[in-house]
Amino acid sequence: MKKLLTLLLVLLPFATQADFDTKDTIYVDLLTSNNLQEVKLGAKALHHSLPENIQLWDLAAFTLWSMNQKGDKEHDEFDDTISWLAKAIGESQNPRYRTLLTEQNSSEASRKVKKYFKSAIRALNKDDVPQFQPQEFDLAAIKVSPNTVTPTLANFELITQGVTLDTVIENLGKPDGVGQYLRSYRRPFIGRQTFHNLRLSYINLGSMELKYEKTEWVVDLISTQTSLDISGVADQYRDLLSRLVSNDVTQIRSAAREAIKLPLQDEQSLDHIAQYIWNAQNTQDKQFADSLAWLCKVLSNSGNGRYKEMLLTLSQKPLHSKITRYAAKSAESLTSTEPFFTPAVQVKGADSSKTDNL
Repeated sequence: MKKLLTLLLVLLPFATQADFDTKDTIYVDLLTSNNLQEVKLGAKALHHSLPENIQLWDLAAFTLWSMNQKGDKEHDEFDDTISWLAKAIGESQNPRYRTLLTEQNSSEASRKVKKYFKSAIRALNKDDVPQFQPQEFDLAAIKVSPNTVTPTLANFELITQGVTLDTVIENLGKPDGVGQYLRSYRRPFIGRQTFHNLRLSYINLGSMELKYEKTEWVVDLISTQTSLDISGVADQYRDLLSRLVSNDVTQIRSAAREAIKLPLQDEQSLDHIAQYIWNAQNTQDKQFADSLAWLCKVLSNSGNGRYKEMLLTLSQKPLHSKITRYAAKSAESLTSTEPFFTPAVQVKGADSSKTDNL
């Protein structure tokens, strides 16, 4: 089967390939991400699943070439990411990438990178075929097949632990957001283990974490988004906001770090975050309270004084100490600006704000 796939990859020229289907676009989103960890996850996905679409392999090769041309080679993830790209391309066995790998195996590269490049070159077939030219690759020319499935709450609720990525796509179509999901567990006698899994987000529904098992991606965990409608938020912030107002504490904290790094200053998004904090303020769950504290930091980091009064109010209420402490710190860093944010009165009970994925 692998030999047949390799032959197909060699014989099918780039120009004759069909548009990217929904599953392909998930890999595209990973390979074109600005986050090197997500690029690495995309390379691992190609290495494991060996897709037939030659455009995906060309994109991986172009990404490798681009990293070497203008990437930050001092970045902590650079060597590991480019090594995985080389390893994935080698696994394809397609000889059209021999010149690229040979030329990009720089004498200045680390020992680890050289090792993986050499291994990838040895894994390629020896056939004499036209070579991939990264300078001629047009990222803008990539065509994506139209999404024919509209995700609904009823279909989202059909997704359960253990279903495959293909089943998710069949029921929900193309996700609104794709990225990496980092989850750490502390295990007896082993210590802390971190898993790099696939994250898919569907606006106004929720997100899911998929892990690779044997030959396919399967759903491991599912989180739901707040019932607040965020479809009116600008496109570039929806995926991040959906994760910030989910019921998954790990996801909230990770998204909060991302929002702080931006920094997130979109007022519509910040209003949703402020309302979410307000609605969940009565929680006594330690992990969830910690996540709300992170969201307070997102508000203060925005520099928008419209949230100062709400944060001050929270800091003076008999809530979980983590919430009151960070609400006070966040309020202190802001200068009051009118019009103040006025939350809708939708405060949940202490027990109802617990998360499902603790």
